Amino acid sequence: MSTPEIPSKDIRESRRHQIFPILNEEQFNVLTQYGEHRRFKAGEVLYREGNRHVPMYVIISGEIEITRNTVNGPHHVTTLGPGGLTGEVATLAGRAAVATGRAIQDCEVLVISETSLRTLVIAEAELSETIMRAFILRRVQFIEEGSGSVTLIGSQSSADTLRLREFLARNAHPVAYFDVDVHPEAESLLRKFNVSLADIPVVINAQSQILCKPSNRAVADLIGLSPDQLDGKEYDLAVVGAGPAGLAATVYAASEGLNVIVLEAKAPGGQAGSSSKIENYFGFPTGISGQALAGRGISQARKFGAEVAVPVEVKNLECNLGKKFKIELDNGEQVFARSMVIATGARYRKPALPDLEKFEGRGIYYNASFMEATLCAKQEVVINGGGNSAGQAAVFLAQHVEKVHIVVRGAGLAASMSDYLIRRINAAHNIILHTHTEIVGLFGDSSLEHIHLQKKGEPIQDLPVCHVFLFLGAEPNTAWLGSCIKLDGNGFVLTGAAAQDQDWPLDRAPYFLETSWPGMFAVGDVRSGSVKRVAAAVGEGSAAIQTLHAFLASS
Repeated sequence: MSTPEIPSKDIRESRRHQIFPILNEEQFNVLTQYGEHRRFKAGEVLYREGNRHVPMYVIISGEIEITRNTVNGPHHVTTLGPGGLTGEVATLAGRAAVATGRAIQDCEVLVISETSLRTLVIAEAELSETIMRAFILRRVQFIEEGSGSVTLIGSQSSADTLRLREFLARNAHPVAYFDVDVHPEAESLLRKFNVSLADIPVVINAQSQILCKPSNRAVADLIGLSPDQLDGKEYDLAVVGAGPAGLAATVYAASEGLNVIVLEAKAPGGQAGSSSKIENYFGFPTGISGQALAGRGISQARKFGAEVAVPVEVKNLECNLGKKFKIELDNGEQVFARSMVIATGARYRKPALPDLEKFEGRGIYYNASFMEATLCAKQEVVINGGGNSAGQAAVFLAQHVEKVHIVVRGAGLAASMSDYLIRRINAAHNIILHTHTEIVGLFGDSSLEHIHLQKKGEPIQDLPVCHVFLFLGAEPNTAWLGSCIKLDGNGFVLTGAAAQDQDWPLDRAPYFLETSWPGMFAVGDVRSGSVKRVAAAVGEGSAAIQTLHAFLASS
């Protein structure tokens, strides 16, 4: 039985010295300040896949073999000898291990606990760089291998399968995916675990526990991605939303010593997280994907000790002047915070089209990642929207599909899209721009089969496309806020001078980026009047922390 989606290019050889560094004597002497010595006999297991809060082990003598479970049995990752260290990004976060470590010789190791590891990566800058790089590259390797203890069996025509694949991919969790329409092994796996085609999508973890048609949260709980119990915990700052603005606020607050939690309902990165390549973000001349940017932000936040809770949705917020904010979560838990940063961003607007929801995930998409590109390879696609996200999607998809149709209601792209993207689109031989045009109909049985376009003043045109990507404007994610703070006419959060009225309860005016409720700040796309750019969101997230300190000092 073969495992699908194993890439031909392997980063292990070219970057092995970074993925599996050998620490020198000086580095090891530094580490001894943070750990304790232990001995293991040959055959003893140090940690297993699925274990949470696994320490980092540094080998003094002997050897440890690292393996991962797959549907074909254990897969050898590497053997670590003296100077080697275990762990990857889950180690720093206290999440479930994605590999198993077993002593293959009698060995002596230095055991560095999760708490001590966080102290280490902050206090020892040079050594921290070596460890963090190794942790991140190991996770990248696991993802690129397309194998592992978490198995997803589904279908390319299933909206729930696409939802789970995107959830796992956006959260950078390694998964082996088997498609019943593509991989012959899929049906035999279904029989092996006593489930049927009617049960897909099916998720199976390292302990062979099975979920059929699960929610994102159920999968996160099964595979150890979700946080430990949060009920009753108190924080200096709660950040709601882990897009660029929220992550920036989290990193700056945690690095300055605040006890921080960031709550994210789906996956890090927000709208930017679905961008295939952001090329106009300062400091990245060759561009960076939204997911890679978010991944770096998450690693930074956890390095400084922030709790990154995904997927956790805020269902209700209680504001009482002079008291801590009470935040009710989707699983019934409650957390408390002295201050808050609202960074829930905006979502793409859904057009008023009959059967839109019927085709979501079955021809209608709101992301344009490699996953969607695979689904519509060598076919024609339609992109509806004229902003930067639409332009990035068009340029990216044009490399994978036969033809890209961009549909906009206006006279062109210049009013809402960066010039570099417009020039890319104009230069592409397989991108067609339809101006003064709207989608007016969606048609198909179980999935999208064709659409109707109408150009202003002209008859309806039938277009036989099965894949439509919607990037239409922005609607704020503010419904969960209730009546705590004031919003503008479009539902975006008012801040600063615009938030002050006769109900403002303090003698001082609201701080920059502070909402109409003292101690609650809003940053990024959710804020009224914000600039809808990644750099602006990051700037606001970091700037909010400066005035937040002033609030905490006076409260």
